[in-house]
Amino acid sequence: MHLDLIDSLKHSEGALSTQKLIESCVHCGMCLGTCPTFGITGDEADSPRGRIYQVKNLLEGQADAGAVQLHLDRCLTCRSCETTCPSSVNYGEILEWGREHLSEHHARPFMQRMQLKVLRAVLTRPKLFGALWRVGAIGAAVLPKQYARKLSYRTPFKQPSSSPIKTLPSIDLTVLIHQGCVQNTLSPNINQASERLLHAWGVRVLHVQDHCCGAVSAHSDDLSGARAFAKRNIQAWQTVLEEQPKALIISNASGCGVQLKQYGSLFKTNDALHASAQQVSAAVRDIAQIFETICQLQTPLVPEMQHRIGQLNPAQKRMSYHESCTLQHGQKLKGMVPKLLRELGLELSPSINTHLCCGSAGTYSITQAKLSQQLLENKIKDLKCEGSAGILSANVGCIHHIASGTEIPVMHWIEWLDAVWTNRI
Repeated sequence: MHLDLIDSLKHSEGALSTQKLIESCVHCGMCLGTCPTFGITGDEADSPRGRIYQVKNLLEGQADAGAVQLHLDRCLTCRSCETTCPSSVNYGEILEWGREHLSEHHARPFMQRMQLKVLRAVLTRPKLFGALWRVGAIGAAVLPKQYARKLSYRTPFKQPSSSPIKTLPSIDLTVLIHQGCVQNTLSPNINQASERLLHAWGVRVLHVQDHCCGAVSAHSDDLSGARAFAKRNIQAWQTVLEEQPKALIISNASGCGVQLKQYGSLFKTNDALHASAQQVSAAVRDIAQIFETICQLQTPLVPEMQHRIGQLNPAQKRMSYHESCTLQHGQKLKGMVPKLLRELGLELSPSINTHLCCGSAGTYSITQAKLSQQLLENKIKDLKCEGSAGILSANVGCIHHIASGTEIPVMHWIEWLDAVWTNRI
């Protein structure tokens, strides 16, 4: 696919990079079959190929900015198309440039701007978000069921007692756990469960005051805000990484993990921060990667966990698993978690369209509520969770979104393992 840049973009590094990415697309259309939004609307403008053509038109100065913005907004950024693409086109970067260009040169309607501004202001401030969430939970009783359930989510497990849990021999591994913003407000037990298990498994956990990963800002027309959050995190972690080059940064939210792993590309035009950003990105791991590493070290972890899971009754071990887009497509870790869980003794119900998004996608469930709800309903059917004791996932957004559409308990898989380890199942 060839394109001719308009004169005003010929010296823009971002535009030139996007041009190269677009020209690598062979418009074969294989991405259409795995695109969640195209599957619902049937409109090619709502497909990866269609959106690439629209960004191409932006680069050539031939686009209707309002129409392009509509279809780019409908993209979930699930990156299922990247997994499918035979040419390995980096669609995510194309989309990112298109959204940034539109935010700079095309003003949204007033109400849209206010909605995005409020989301950025609230979600990235844990204290404010937590206070508003508690107020909303109080008023949930008078809201329609679909909204009430979004506000009434609680972790399926009580906090463990203060009694010590069995600790395995120490291993040579030091980690920092990214606390983040939304997850630590909605489901603080996820990070707490992760830290309890890491301590029990002999991993050294360090604490550093960090901030929002920047994904909320990036998803809401504010890449400069995303870079500001990234810069603060890089500065917070840099000292530790300089003193302990082998230390790793853990994310328990797969969506945050994608954003953290992209810090290097976020500052690719900033020589002063590029090296530090790359160092941070290289140190980031999803908790599943840490778990896999520990298992490979042949510690007593696996047989001990298998023993504890083996003592559960069959119904307690029958679970469903939702493969979050940010883990399988964004971080390219498809199948890692279900493989680990099955090796430990869980029986996972077969899912149909594992590659498809549940409709959460950061702020998508708010900004594109109708499409998000359709995707949620489809996902719950696909999970085939009848008879499952619970639904496991790897991303806080997916967990809360799915929980709003089912009575079955939904939790992070690390929460479930922690509950087994601390005898709360």
